[in-house]
Amino acid sequence: FEVEVLDSLRALKPAVVLLAPLGRASDRRALESFCDDVPTLIFDSHVDELGLAFVGSDNFQFTSHITDYLCRTGEPPCFFDMKAPTNPNAHRRRQSYVEAMETFGHEPCVVSVDGDGWGFEEIGRLGGHKALSEKQFVTNTVLCSNDRLAIGFLTACYEQGISVGRSEACTIRVAGQDGHPNSRYTCPPLTTISHDYDAVSKQAAAALFAAIDGHVEPWKSPRLEGKLILRDSA
Repeated sequence: FEVEVLDSLRALKPAVVLLAPLGRASDRRALESFCDDVPTLIFDSHVDELGLAFVGSDNFQFTSHITDYLCRTGEPPCFFDMKAPTNPNAHRRRQSYVEAMETFGHEPCVVSVDGDGWGFEEIGRLGGHKALSEKQFVTNTVLCSNDRLAIGFLTACYEQGISVGRSEACTIRVAGQDGHPNSRYTCPPLTTISHDYDAVSKQAAAALFAAIDGHVEPWKSPRLEGKLILRDSA
């Protein structure tokens, strides 16, 4: 499907393109050919050194920052993710969690669950049920690889009668990553770390307009820090 989209874009003969590719699932040859034909700035999903530049979030900072917050405010977090994640950012976040925990003097605990595809909420719910039932979490704090997985995990907690929140009366703390629009409306509202969409879009637009004006710099990959959003879940 992505190749068809690229062919359609090429037919439009745009001056420049701001493109968010699939990432690991992309056809690299097709993407490289498109970038050779059309000045393209890649954002969101990094695919080698293609296009004019890549602009995106710093996933290592993302996870390290929220791991630090959780360690400072309660028991250190366990990391909840998928064994074979579809999202290309997941591997970097897992590694960042491990490195952050070791830096802060804690033993990492990664709980990876089965599931493939993009149905993260149901994967989080089913995997959460299994992990909770088998007592795989060694602390009372869970950091999920992304917000959609966390939404499913919150449902599993509700279905097992486990109270979530940062008050002393609650059993477990849960946090996510991404700043998904629905994270504000979970019960309880989900603590997360959000992409700085304004900064990403402004930097990407500036690079595109510079390319239109003929100012093309050597390929670079600026990474922007995320913003911690504190809510009731952790």
